[in-house]
Amino acid sequence: KLEHSVVIGAPLDKVFDFTTDWRNFANYFGYVREVKPATEKTVGEGARFSVRVKFMGMMMSSEWEMTEYVKNDRMTFITPLTGVRAIKRWRFIAVEGSTRVNFSLEYKPWPLFGPLLDVLFIKSYWDKLSEKLVQNLKRLIEA
Repeated sequence: KLEHSVVIGAPLDKVFDFTTDWRNFANYFGYVREVKPATEKTVGEGARFSVRVKFMGMMMSSEWEMTEYVKNDRMTFITPLTGVRAIKRWRFIAVEGSTRVNFSLEYKPWPLFGPLLDVLFIKSYWDKLSEKLVQNLKRLIEA
């Protein structure tokens, strides 16, 4: 499990609305290249998105599903990629006129060589992407 947190100098509702708007995903996810709704529903549990990502130098497709959505509190996505089921979670907490965003990424590497590859390459790669994600949110919302 990877976790990153950032305090953004903006009210909670503004930070939450920006983060949960699918049209902003490609702006703050550094590796997301394209996002298209796969369902009529674009926010809340059951919303799905077709996503093109650049991961470790390769273009890949995935379908993300929003599995948890509590207005101004939290959002969770299931984001499978290359056979690995990842869970991305955001928590939003008001802090004296600003907002703390806690982001976590959970996944299990492939069974055979996955743990070794994870230790050598993948975990540090995801860790950098996750840190960049929260910093991108801060930069974009505070601009």
